[in-house]
Amino acid sequence: MKQFRGLFAGLTTIDIQYFVDVFPSSNKKVKTAPPKITSGGPATNAAIAFSYLNSEAFLATAVGSNSFSEFVKTDFNSAGIRHFDLTKNQQKNPVIASVITAKSTGDRNIFTHHPEKIIPSITPENLFTNVKPDILLLDGFYPDFNIECAKLAKQRNIPVVIDGGSWKPQYSELIPLSDVVICSSDFYPPGIFSIDELFLYFKNAGVQKSAVSRGGKSILYTAETGRGEVEVNTAEVVDTLGAGDILHGAFCYYYLEYKFNFVKALESASEVASFSCRFHGTREWLNFKL
Repeated sequence: MKQFRGLFAGLTTIDIQYFVDVFPSSNKKVKTAPPKITSGGPATNAAIAFSYLNSEAFLATAVGSNSFSEFVKTDFNSAGIRHFDLTKNQQKNPVIASVITAKSTGDRNIFTHHPEKIIPSITPENLFTNVKPDILLLDGFYPDFNIECAKLAKQRNIPVVIDGGSWKPQYSELIPLSDVVICSSDFYPPGIFSIDELFLYFKNAGVQKSAVSRGGKSILYTAETGRGEVEVNTAEVVDTLGAGDILHGAFCYYYLEYKFNFVKALESASEVASFSCRFHGTREWLNFKL
């Protein structure tokens, strides 16, 4: 099987995830089992899913020098991630995500913050020279770097996939540079109020292949062949943390594997994301075969 060169650029967080029987009321102290602590973030989780299928992925993200740096590097290495640090040798505060997950339903609350602005220690040109990517996924974080990567990929005919979580102003420049947009149902540009309007927005921006994930509901998509939907397997759902990111990373792999068959790649990626929801956290599923 051919090994692909998937490049992912965007955010890395430190995810500290606690599991509780029920969400507590105000002013309560809850004792739990020790938390799961992993690196996370949209581009990072997507890269990890790609590496699970491909044995390797490339990730450009800001880690820098802080108390979590060695932990993150070790975590990346164990997941088959080849890392390009956008803040190499720079002091940088990590982005912490505190996650509380209900054991019974898999519902969760997340407390986190936006990353600091960065001065990248590597240029997109040098990054692309080192990686020679077959596909590029961008999550919208570190917008100037994301946009320059998208422009460079466009010049080199490298497929650009956009991970749209919630709307950010930089997406207005990123979306016209993309080949595929896969977003959540919370992704609404200004003045857009329905999924029909959203698909029209993507089409008017020149994007012919787009999809909207809706949690446990079917994934809606539009492509050259028309509109459709992919059913989602919600059996045995334990934890949905990172499922959307895993969907994006798996899609990138299958999009290459199936020679740019958008619908087939989306169907297979949905199976991987659903499989990951059968396990706690964003990493436990990696220890099992699909």
